[in-house]
Amino acid sequence: MPYKIKSGWMAEVERKGFRKRHRCKTKREALAWELQTRKLILQRQQTNTVSLLEWCNAYLDFSKKKHVSKTYAEKRIAFSVFFSSGFAADAGVDTLDRRSLLLHFQEQASKRSGNAANKDRKNLLAAWTWGVKFLGLPPQNPFAFVPKQSEQRFPRRVPSLQEFWAVYNAATTEQDRRMLLLFLYTGARRSELFALRWQDVDFDQGRIRLFCRKNLQGTVKADWVFLTNEALAALKEQGKETQGKEVPAGLEEFVFRDPETGGPYLYRLQWLRRLCDRAGVPRFGLHGLRHLCATILAGRGVPLVDIQRHLRHEHLTTTQRYIHQLTKNRTVLDALSGVVNSPQNPHA
Repeated sequence: MPYKIKSGWMAEVERKGFRKRHRCKTKREALAWELQTRKLILQRQQTNTVSLLEWCNAYLDFSKKKHVSKTYAEKRIAFSVFFSSGFAADAGVDTLDRRSLLLHFQEQASKRSGNAANKDRKNLLAAWTWGVKFLGLPPQNPFAFVPKQSEQRFPRRVPSLQEFWAVYNAATTEQDRRMLLLFLYTGARRSELFALRWQDVDFDQGRIRLFCRKNLQGTVKADWVFLTNEALAALKEQGKETQGKEVPAGLEEFVFRDPETGGPYLYRLQWLRRLCDRAGVPRFGLHGLRHLCATILAGRGVPLVDIQRHLRHEHLTTTQRYIHQLTKNRTVLDALSGVVNSPQNPHA
């Protein structure tokens, strides 16, 4: 039933624990809105049309079990922004139209950024594709017809080897220096080294086992990575230093442990930024060290397929993107070499 508010009357209809409200000027208008809304709900029930909220909840339940926490959180944000923009949660999925979606993403590009709008579009598009398979949603994906918004992309900064050593020397603990060495020599992802356990260190064979959960199936993949003598020596020193230290039960198995918690590192968001500032070099991230590893290998003539194996990329095209800029710059410089100002050179 409608109830009185300061600016008029509030109409309210509840369905499956979700309440939809609508502000009206008069009680009569509020009653009419409630009646019309209940009729629409009844029509959807009779035609078995899935509501937007049902689609959202079903997909997020699937995503929570299937994807890593970061991916799941990204999808939750996409739906939260979607509903906060005015799309009625109890409306049927068949009510979505391309024009409304276009305006939605254009508004998000203006308020947030084109990158954020396109990320939401990607997640909602994937959610609809899943709904076609498992909820019987219409096969035509309305999000696929909405064009991407313009983006402002900034290339990931890859440090030079000199900058890396400057940061390495700026580190205040031996554990931090060893971790930096492992990132450089293995090209490991941040989460892989943070989760490294002693049981995955094979000193006899000179290798470590890294676990990654980045493939489309969401399954954990393990790969052995062979170490340089420098990286192996750093791990042996780390083992000597951590032996005998008191840590919470069950956490002693981790190679790199947070001094504050005794457990593995989770984020270390500001750590490398502070080191860069202390060393007086432009800031770069841990993933920049993965790119630096690829750059060094490519610069020394290592075949692309071997770089792919070392970085454990699923597809060779990913490795090509890592070193494309380096190769392109070398080609340009080779072409420009020898261009001098002389009478024999008509193009000088």
